[in-house]
Amino acid sequence: MEEFRRISADDNPIHFDADFARDRGFAGPIVYGGLLVAEISRMLGTALPGHGCVWQSLTLKFRRPLLVGETGTLEAEVKHETPHLGVMLIRLLISSNGQRIAEGEAMALLPRPKQEAAE
Repeated sequence: MEEFRRISADDNPIHFDADFARDRGFAGPIVYGGLLVAEISRMLGTALPGHGCVWQSLTLKFRRPLLVGETGTLEAEVKHETPHLGVMLIRLLISSNGQRIAEGEAMALLPRPKQEAAE
């Protein structure tokens, strides 16, 4: 959290000041939404669809915040793949302790096979 705060220059106290967060109706500081998006980016570029993909779009609707100290889980499911166009639509769900944190979709350009890339 502190490193993301430094890199992003997002010093909103909702992310690090427990009293401020509680005054706003939260149980404590909340995790940066940008960190959750970074985890989605990591997943897209390393696991599904994997190395070499480029994401075209991302929609994400937050249902509730992930509190600092909670463990979040990212689930991804391929909704549709069109190999000849080189695109994949992926459903996303972030949850914690059985509660939905966020849900959405990502559209990713698939990496081209090496033989096609060389042509």
